[in-house]
Amino acid sequence: MEELRAILESVGPSSDTLAWDLTLYTLFLLNVVILLLLPDGSTLGTVLSIAVILCLFIDKTFAFGHLLDSGPYSPEYCHAKIFVGTYLIRAVIFAAPLTIAASTDKGSVRTLGVIAGIGGAIYMFLRWFSDQREVEAPNITCFNSEVMVHSASLVLVLGRVALRNRLRLWTVDRDVPGAVPGDLAAHEVEI
Repeated sequence: MEELRAILESVGPSSDTLAWDLTLYTLFLLNVVILLLLPDGSTLGTVLSIAVILCLFIDKTFAFGHLLDSGPYSPEYCHAKIFVGTYLIRAVIFAAPLTIAASTDKGSVRTLGVIAGIGGAIYMFLRWFSDQREVEAPNITCFNSEVMVHSASLVLVLGRVALRNRLRLWTVDRDVPGAVPGDLAAHEVEI
């Protein structure tokens, strides 16, 4: 409960990081406007806009540091300086608006998407340059790396099982994983 309280307290601007906060608020506002201007039926754009808004919220509130075990570090230091997931969500903040701009025909959404994407790229690079540039490779997480690898592999396996019928790739009969790029015809399968 205190983690949630700490996350909600960090939503407001801080005097220490006022420039970063104003940048995040501006990117948040741009992506909300993009979300509102997207035409009906634009599922990809809607999902990407919501993902960017969620990533901006996570980055502003230092949520990775508060929700994950930050080890010997403070939650803010772990989120901003060390954790590799922070860099990955900043890449989403940069890439998703550009993807929205490329996938829409509406001129106002395209313009705002390019502006938000360029702003996200500048933000991502400057935060990397000022915060994460000096981090050593073994220290890209604040907690036990073996646990992270195990959890990530479990998520990948579960994602593969959940999407196997939709993607229909790399399976022989949709139940047995294999290295076949698609379903084989019955006369091409040898047992």
